[in-house]
Amino acid sequence: MIRFVFLVSIFIVGLFGINLKSFFTYTFDSGKTYDMQKAKDLYFQKKCQTCHGDTGERKISGKALKDMKPEDIKSSLINFTLEGGNSVNMAVHSRNLSHAEIDEIIAYIKGEDFAVELQVKDLLEEEPPQKTKHGIFIK
Repeated sequence: MIRFVFLVSIFIVGLFGINLKSFFTYTFDSGKTYDMQKAKDLYFQKKCQTCHGDTGERKISGKALKDMKPEDIKSSLINFTLEGGNSVNMAVHSRNLSHAEIDEIIAYIKGEDFAVELQVKDLLEEEPPQKTKHGIFIK
C-alpha cells in the first residue's frame, strides 16, 4: 500500500510538474512582471517605511528587510497575519495585505527580477565544498 501511494505521488508530481519545494516554502512566479512604481507606492501607502525605512534598510529585530530572503519576508508576513507574532503593529498591517500585494512589496525591496533570480539560483548546482585528505571541509 505504501509503495502504491509513493508511486502515485511520483506520477502526480511528474504529470503536473509540481515543484516539491513549493510544499515546504513560499515560491514566486518568475514569469510575472512587477510595476515598480506601483510596488513603491504600495510600500509607502501601507506605511512600511515608517518602521523599515524607505527601501527596507532599517533593522528591526536584528535584520533589515533588504537582508532577508524573499521567501522569509513572505513567510514572516503571513505568520504575522495568522498568529500575530510578537508585534501588534505588524499583525495589524499584515492582515491588510493580499498575497499579490506582499509579492509587490517584496519586488520593491528586492528588485523587480527577484523571482527570476531565485529560480536561477535554484537551478544552479553548487559544487560541494572541498575536503582535505582527512575528510575535513575547507571554507
